[in-house]
Amino acid sequence: MAGTRLAAVLAATVLSLVGGAVSAGAAQTHPDFRADAVAAGLTADQAAALQAKADSYLAAVGGKQIAPNKIDLDGNATVGLTVPGESKVRNLKTTNTAADLDPCFYGEQHAKDGHFCAYSDTFFAGDSIDMYHCASYSLPNWTGTGSWINQQSSGTRARFYGKTGNLLYTTPVPNSFEQSYYWGPVWTIRNC
Repeated sequence: MAGTRLAAVLAATVLSLVGGAVSAGAAQTHPDFRADAVAAGLTADQAAALQAKADSYLAAVGGKQIAPNKIDLDGNATVGLTVPGESKVRNLKTTNTAADLDPCFYGEQHAKDGHFCAYSDTFFAGDSIDMYHCASYSLPNWTGTGSWINQQSSGTRARFYGKTGNLLYTTPVPNSFEQSYYWGPVWTIRNC
């Protein structure tokens, strides 16, 4: 199961990279933020790797890229992406974009009140999904151990589901968190 998802992500990444090289004149389905990433201080290689990562996420979960390291999921959630090789999402503000710091980090608390945040890595590191509207979200091919925090309204529990829609886990009520949670069997999260 994890191998199938990883293969799909790798195929989407290769296709996006090869497609860009083969058909340079073809219209893209979404903006390319490499120039913004370079303007924010990344090298051309870092910017290309970050854009390939964003393209892979877009293929897996949909949404709209709104900054070099930020994807909007239809106004319901945001995905924050780490620069490849880094452990935390960081601010990549330029004159053209306004990416926030880690969308799940709000000062001294990780998740803002009313939010559920999932991280691709342990201890609230790696890429993140900040879920703030009640909905079901596809997990973006995370197959390793990550983390989550439930800072939603009182009594609200998130539920994790497997490939066939089977319930795998229900979080405790807020304020709850797990610093090390295995995402391998999880395909979707319903945050409420």
